[in-house]
Amino acid sequence: MKQCIRRGAALVLALAVTVTAACASNAMGWDVHTSRVPLAQSAQMGKNIFWSDTYSDLRTEYYVEYTPNADVTPTVAYGSKVTDRVTLSDMAQTLESQGKRVVSGLNGDWYVLNTGAPTGLVVTDGVVRSTSYYNDSWAIGFLEDGTAFIGQPALSMSVSFGGQAVKLSGGINKVRKITASDTSGGLTLLTSDFASTTQNTEPGVDVILTPVDDGFYSPQPRIGRQTQYVVEQVLESTGSIAIPEGKAVLTMNGKDNATVLASLRALKPGDTVTLTVATTDDRWSNAVQALGGVCKLVTNGQVVSGLDTKKTAWPAVGIKADGTVVFYAMDGLQSGYSVGATQTQIAQRLVELGCVEALCMDGGGSTTIGVTYPGQSGMQVVNKPSDGTQRKNSTAIFLTTTLQPTGELGSYAISPTDAMVLSGATLQMTASGLDTNYYSTYANPVTWSATGGTVNENGLFTAGSQSGFYQVTATDGAASGTAYITTVSTPESIRLTNAATGSTVTALNLDPGEQVDLTATAIYRKMALVSQDSCFTWAADPAVGTVDQNGVFTAGEKSGSGTLTVSVGGTTTTIPVSIAGHVKTLESCEGTLESFTATDTASFAGETGLDYVHNGSQSLKVSYDASLAGTASLNTGLTIPTGEHYLGLWVYGDGSGNTLMATVTGADQQSQQVLLTALDFTGWKHVCVELPDGAAALTSLDVIYGGTGGPAGSIWLDHFTTSNEEMHDTTAPTLSLQVSGTQLTAVMQDDVDKTLAQGNLSLTYDGAELPFTWNESTGTLTATLPAADSGYHRVSVYAADASGNLARASADVQPATPRTSPFSDMTGNWADAYATYLYDTGVSNGTGGDTPAFQPSRQITRAEFFAMVARWMGLDLTQYADVELPFADADSIPDWAINEVKAMYSLGILKGANENGVLKVNAQSTITRAEAITILGRTQPKGYAEPELSFDDASLVADWSAPYIKSLVGQGVVTGNDNRIRPNDLLTRGEVAKLLYAMR
Repeated sequence: MKQCIRRGAALVLALAVTVTAACASNAMGWDVHTSRVPLAQSAQMGKNIFWSDTYSDLRTEYYVEYTPNADVTPTVAYGSKVTDRVTLSDMAQTLESQGKRVVSGLNGDWYVLNTGAPTGLVVTDGVVRSTSYYNDSWAIGFLEDGTAFIGQPALSMSVSFGGQAVKLSGGINKVRKITASDTSGGLTLLTSDFASTTQNTEPGVDVILTPVDDGFYSPQPRIGRQTQYVVEQVLESTGSIAIPEGKAVLTMNGKDNATVLASLRALKPGDTVTLTVATTDDRWSNAVQALGGVCKLVTNGQVVSGLDTKKTAWPAVGIKADGTVVFYAMDGLQSGYSVGATQTQIAQRLVELGCVEALCMDGGGSTTIGVTYPGQSGMQVVNKPSDGTQRKNSTAIFLTTTLQPTGELGSYAISPTDAMVLSGATLQMTASGLDTNYYSTYANPVTWSATGGTVNENGLFTAGSQSGFYQVTATDGAASGTAYITTVSTPESIRLTNAATGSTVTALNLDPGEQVDLTATAIYRKMALVSQDSCFTWAADPAVGTVDQNGVFTAGEKSGSGTLTVSVGGTTTTIPVSIAGHVKTLESCEGTLESFTATDTASFAGETGLDYVHNGSQSLKVSYDASLAGTASLNTGLTIPTGEHYLGLWVYGDGSGNTLMATVTGADQQSQQVLLTALDFTGWKHVCVELPDGAAALTSLDVIYGGTGGPAGSIWLDHFTTSNEEMHDTTAPTLSLQVSGTQLTAVMQDDVDKTLAQGNLSLTYDGAELPFTWNESTGTLTATLPAADSGYHRVSVYAADASGNLARASADVQPATPRTSPFSDMTGNWADAYATYLYDTGVSNGTGGDTPAFQPSRQITRAEFFAMVARWMGLDLTQYADVELPFADADSIPDWAINEVKAMYSLGILKGANENGVLKVNAQSTITRAEAITILGRTQPKGYAEPELSFDDASLVADWSAPYIKSLVGQGVVTGNDNRIRPNDLLTRGEVAKLLYAMR
């Protein structure tokens, strides 16, 4: 190992207590991990992982060292044709189908992207399959005995016919070229190795040739030999033609050299054409395999200057002074695994490995190296190509063997072959027998030994306490095998994951008693170390629960917050833990109320009067009479989920002093009564009571007579829940909404519910529901909105938690182009957009016929307001035509508003004003802001947050309007002006437009 570059004292010290303070490569960085695997006769794979201080990241290299021998042969390969593009694995499978065992493979040279043609020399079995585009190109060649050399072939190619020799300037099996600036594309020879067709795109002369195979001439192009062909046909082609299998086509663009073209046209069937491929370097004449490369990296043991400075993945082939060949691949472009290197660094690294000559191959996503591990039947890619998958390339170079199994035990393959292990961790090793040709065979009983740790008789390795590079060996006394282990005593960090889902855990939010199995992973230099949970020390705050030595955390039975700590080797990670109860909706009291059954002593009905609704739009009204038996019961059929310990519900008391009970049945069908609350109050109260152990069903609600208010009466119940601890959840979910173009994203959270049910969410666009996608794990709702048009639009997201608390968030969608107001008096008015929206949605057409006006500053009458609200709600007004109004001044309602007023009254939204005992609608009178906001509030379900008002004039808000004003303020519908709410001011038409728009 070469001496390290000097580093800072602090870094040396840090490495000394982890893995090593030595540096394996001045080019690549600090040693992190190293391993070796024998592959075949005189061939082994090396793997090294380095840490780069410059990039604070890893570099990972693989290389196969091969000493030329008679049993393992370098083999250049391509697809079925040289212009095919196939993966390294596909090329390997083709070789394997020919009876060869692939020892290793490495991707080859550059190629032309749009044609697949290799840019450099390709020779297989001594036959020239393709020449290089450039005469100064570099290539690597292999002689019959496997000896490798790197040089510039500088081939001289010509064809002789008709008494003249013509330079084959287009080369062999290259796509024929011709450009406006260069009409000397040249004479080109295409054999059936090239492709099925000539791939020519312009007219030219094509001469079809049949090779002569007479023992003197080579039937295929070879360096230092001649090939003679007989003319079969001369064609004036307009484009591409087929290349007959086993034959060749001499081709030239019709715009090229006129003299040569004339000579080609003069050829006749039966004429001969002689190809000569010559070189001044006799090594190329003797090469049986050859492959071009991108550029020379190392010459005479020195790094070549002027190399590519791009940091990426690079493959290369190097030759050592003793003839050993190194097939090398550095991965790149993958942070946390391998950032790559420059060509200069690759060259420096190859020199460190002992190479005196080296050639670079096609890098980046093309970089691919594979091996057949001992005992396995096929090659597998061992690196990680930066494209994420293998790239289809033009050529590759393999080591292959035709050796067959001998059945004679020669060594052992140890699995895993290498690993990075945390001190104290265990790793099961296995030994498989290999014969003398590296095929699987029988295995004898082996004895295990290890450095830097212990290994038992069954191959279970336990890493020692000291960091370093170690080996585990199995031997039967004659044959042996070794695996390479890197032990780390002090990791840099600890990552926690959920063992069931595999997801990373940075915090725990659990129910009381909930259990989660955590997995701890030690991280060193961004890599996960082999470890077991028992290697770590686990600790949890008693306030939140307990954790065992295997990382199983059990939450405590009560809500609380604290931390969970995991440590090993002086490294610690701590995550926050929050234990909170959950709530499940048992009965929302919306809909048909089919879970309830009346008896002789109690009846029920759905209550829609909002004064008697706590959540949603309906509650359960229970009318009871306990005068006969002292008890009145309403039967219920509500199944209590398993594991729930508390029952919650909202109760509107009647002040009778009677007692409300619940009858609960267990799984054993035994019944027990539970005290809910004394009915000694009026108004709403939330009740949460503990259930008997094993409670399975709520079978009845019982009123026990015993108060001073009499045995009969009515109470209202709303939103039944169950929970695992006493919960009084009155906090609404939080929503954040963002619209970008047509893409909407809403993020939702709740302080009690870990996740919100999709059925409790909705998305509207101008009041109409839109489909959406809900990611429960992240609490994110996404949707695609309609494309913007000429109008203003309003999009809103609504959410309800399991306790019935409601929340909403809204956003504006502006017109795609500037919008002209439909009203003659609104241009430039602050309420223009809102009035235009009401016009577009059919809520208000204004006044004045063809040129309507909106009159934004005019105070609105109650009839106008009721009509606007009814239309805004989208009601079918014909359904309310027969409603009888109780108002003494009903005759004052304009005909154009009569059905709207009837609808508002029928729905409980309009109640009228009691003036000296007379109920009036006052249709022609103006309406105050507080009255209007109250009307609008009654159109909504109950359950929105009602924050305290902070306006300067909040004291002017009357009690009857306060809940509605608070709700709409909390939703952002009512914002006030100059921090004043002005509840008693008369409402203008412009203000109505804004309110109705904001309510969407």
